[in-house]
Amino acid sequence: MSEKVNKMIICPKCSKESETELICSMNGKSFPDMKKRIFEDKFFEWKCPKCGHESDLLHPLLYNDIENKFMVYYIPDTKRKVVVDEKLEKEFFELSYIKKRIVSGVNELKEKIAIFDFGADDMAVELAKYAVERIVEKSANMTVSSGYFLDMDRSENTISFQFFVGSENRPYIQTTRLEVYERSMGIVKKYFKGFGKQHGFIKIDREWAKEAWKIYKNS
Repeated sequence: MSEKVNKMIICPKCSKESETELICSMNGKSFPDMKKRIFEDKFFEWKCPKCGHESDLLHPLLYNDIENKFMVYYIPDTKRKVVVDEKLEKEFFELSYIKKRIVSGVNELKEKIAIFDFGADDMAVELAKYAVERIVEKSANMTVSSGYFLDMDRSENTISFQFFVGSENRPYIQTTRLEVYERSMGIVKKYFKGFGKQHGFIKIDREWAKEAWKIYKNS
């Protein structure tokens, strides 16, 4: 299913107001075309019906995939680490076993969907990514501004990440053995068992990985 709302949008170019239909909730399995638009960076595209101006109209989106047991709540630029939607919690009370995440950027939204689509654990992926990021910064002598999960190939025993490095934020792909993820999975099971399945949507990102790594090293 998908849910839509109508909003009055003021064009930043011509200042004219027009009614626009926004998709605020969607099921990725039921609407593969909309899911594809997310990965093609077309989902939030908007065109002013008055002057034709085109821009991205970023707005909250609840992406759910009950079959793969996850929900991702995209809230643009949010700094919150936990978001509790009581109405949603009641509606999906019987699905308390699913993972609920909050993200603040479109790239993070795509990354979470990709991670869960691969059947991977996002906490283990974040820890593995953080470990690989530190290796990249030391071995390549480059500052990493951000990084994202790219691919997991179990047949080749590899996991890949794309980092953005240097002052120009150049893309840098680093592939490593899957053991890095598996060791991270061991840390998650030992020190963070049950974490991430509590009430509400939580943010599992780079900052979480840094704190989790400290907890692990100090334990």
